[in-house]
Amino acid sequence: MKATLDDASYGEHDECSGLFVRALNGDPDAATQLYEQCVPDLRRWLAGRVLGCDAEELAHAALVTAFQRAARFQRGNSFRAWLKTIAWHLALNHQRDEVRRRVRENAWFEHERVQRPGDAPADRARLRVLAQRVDALPEPQRDLLRLRYLEGKSAESIAIEQGRKRSAVAVALHRICQRLREEMEQFPAGRASLPNDNVSSGDDGGAMTA
Repeated sequence: MKATLDDASYGEHDECSGLFVRALNGDPDAATQLYEQCVPDLRRWLAGRVLGCDAEELAHAALVTAFQRAARFQRGNSFRAWLKTIAWHLALNHQRDEVRRRVRENAWFEHERVQRPGDAPADRARLRVLAQRVDALPEPQRDLLRLRYLEGKSAESIAIEQGRKRSAVAVALHRICQRLREEMEQFPAGRASLPNDNVSSGDDGGAMTA
């Protein structure tokens, strides 16, 4: 993050405050004008100050959040400044979540390295490839791996937490690990260590697709 919330590009008074109030009252034209006047500027502001962020997504999310928190907006204040504050906190939260996610995944890979020692350089190379494969998985699949192998939760506990069948969680984990294992078998140095999540023949569908 490169900046504080102080920024002269967002003044004390702006036309967007009136547009926001009109949009809240059901004026669709005001909502369209609000988006056109705020989101592009906010996107550029974020891109210049929050390195590596999806500025487009954050700017859109900030406007959505503003409507969700409309009761907190004090009329007479600058809507642009308030919107920028929302976007700033969304960006902070996103970066913190990303750091925590990477720490958890790295912890899993380190556990794999310690538990299954071998040729160190080759192991490190395989784990780097495995990390890239896991990082490319859809977020719901990464979450399943985190809950099962980092937090040590059973398939039944995960199923209760997510409101799913235990068998669906077990099958999903099995398929994720099987897919990763098959991809790693194509890696020239051999295959990285992966959990052997076998599923009994009695488990039924509901598995997550790629």
